Amino acid sequence: MTASRRSDIAALQVHRYNETPIIAVDKIPSPTCGPHDVVVAPRAAALHVADLLMMKGEYQVRPELPFVPGMEAAGLVIEVGDQVSHVARGDRVLAMMTQGAIAGAAVVSGAQVTKIPDSMTYSAAAAFGIAYFTAYAALHFRAGLRAGETVLVTGALGGVARAVAQLAAAAGATVLAASRDPEEARSELREHVDEVVDADLDSIAEVVKRRTDGRGADVVVDVVGGPLLGQLVRATAWEGRVVIVGFAAGTPSPIKPGHLLVKNISVSGLQSTDYWRRCPDRVQAALGQLLSLVDAGALSVPEPDEFRLDEIDLAMYAVRASSSRRGVVILIDQDERSPGE
Repeated sequence: MTASRRSDIAALQVHRYNETPIIAVDKIPSPTCGPHDVVVAPRAAALHVADLLMMKGEYQVRPELPFVPGMEAAGLVIEVGDQVSHVARGDRVLAMMTQGAIAGAAVVSGAQVTKIPDSMTYSAAAAFGIAYFTAYAALHFRAGLRAGETVLVTGALGGVARAVAQLAAAAGATVLAASRDPEEARSELREHVDEVVDADLDSIAEVVKRRTDGRGADVVVDVVGGPLLGQLVRATAWEGRVVIVGFAAGTPSPIKPGHLLVKNISVSGLQSTDYWRRCPDRVQAALGQLLSLVDAGALSVPEPDEFRLDEIDLAMYAVRASSSRRGVVILIDQDERSPGE
């Protein structure tokens, strides 16, 4: 393990769960690196809806207080465990974690860290890993996407849907995106999708069938849930695959087994973070492929809106109000010498 001098670091900490969480920027000890870990000095950390829910105590994971929020970051490697060989001190990397990203240093399993190309900014990389890995896992791990198929993705203006659209197109698929605001989605996604359809309960199934000459979509990636799911099954082709990624519109409506039976439709769920622990080699391979596509210019990764650490209230408001279609990151100032140097 690379030896380093320990010093305190600045970190955003949640001290009390609340509708308006009690948070502060504190000095905390620099994290300790285990043999399978990497310590990263973030230059930018993403802020997501899931982070806000965790800070309020409403997320599926409820960390012991106080805790440092933030599920992904990008920065420089400052320490490497003895059992980690794919990154080295000084590498520019992205890192995915359950918490701890909004800090001057963060410790994370080596399997969840990968080098980023020189062409990628820290801000873009900080908001890249979870959305694009989730999209990759939905299309390739769960749906087994094949070139020439048609993909329908819901929640078209969200980060995961944007990633699904780009990855499906890169794999040679025809891409349909469903949105409750089709005009804005057409403007935002015109370079990435073949067609935007209205996510209207009464019409989406027929619209998708017309667009596919009556067949329906081969792969449906649903991040919306709610009452739309039943109609998405109707919009699915024979031997189609539906992947449920999230429930942004609430608990999905029940699916009629008969609709699955008559068209041999498969329905699966995706909790992408499970792969971090269970299948680290697959995670590394997927991230490598994704970042190769970035470096080749095959993926158009938006630059997120940036906020300083002392602007955390504004950043949280931007996430809550969905005022940023590009994502939100917190810039983390580092001294000329990174922590541990």
